[in-house]
Amino acid sequence: MTTNSVLNQLRKGLTILQRDGFVSMARAGLRTLNLNYQGYWWYLKYLYRAWVCRNCETTDPFNVVYVSPDSITHQPSNRIDRWDDLGAVIQGNWDKSGQPVESLIKYRSVVDHFENGTPWEETEIYREAMSHIGQGEPYWNGSLTEEDVNRRVAHIENLYQSIQTQGFKSQEEIHGKPLREIVLSRHFDRSKEEIAVAIGRNGEFLFVDGNHRLAIANVLELNSIPVHVVARHSLYNPQTSTKSHSRE
Repeated sequence: MTTNSVLNQLRKGLTILQRDGFVSMARAGLRTLNLNYQGYWWYLKYLYRAWVCRNCETTDPFNVVYVSPDSITHQPSNRIDRWDDLGAVIQGNWDKSGQPVESLIKYRSVVDHFENGTPWEETEIYREAMSHIGQGEPYWNGSLTEEDVNRRVAHIENLYQSIQTQGFKSQEEIHGKPLREIVLSRHFDRSKEEIAVAIGRNGEFLFVDGNHRLAIANVLELNSIPVHVVARHSLYNPQTSTKSHSRE
């Protein structure tokens, strides 16, 4: 790590400390060092639902399936957290279609760049990030400086090139470990995640997280991609679902 990188991380830490307090700063520091504490916490919450809570239904928290990217069109109407809701079976109307994926600023900006040729500096996400940075606020994966934003852009460019040339590989294919082992490892990195979805009562896939990769998959018109099923609706019955998992 260079001197500039260390200084940037220290500046980030001080900003988080001033804004959110010591605990948030400590968590951010652990994430920077790829020292995982949350993977175990998320898994313990799942185990509580599965083994302790007698009235709780659960689903496989590390279930990865292959689906057509263009079948993921909307978010849930109520927020589903890819980790806090790990393995949850949830009642209610949260699966009623919420915000369209195409309206999300990260998704929209990736499509605008790779499909329309818009320079990154002119995309919505870049302009929004610079606006927040100008006010001393972290944005777009915690970016606090223009250098941070440009590193984020470089990461997405590399991701696009990798998927375009090598195909859309699952995290297990990339790292040689199943998702469960990746999440529960001491060096868990949030970049080592699949696109996260929830399954609605009729078998529909609802977007939870992974804007950049989903947008890239649709720009490249891929037939099938791996997704991580975070949660499902209590009324969903996989035995009767006829939902298509791939492009025609």
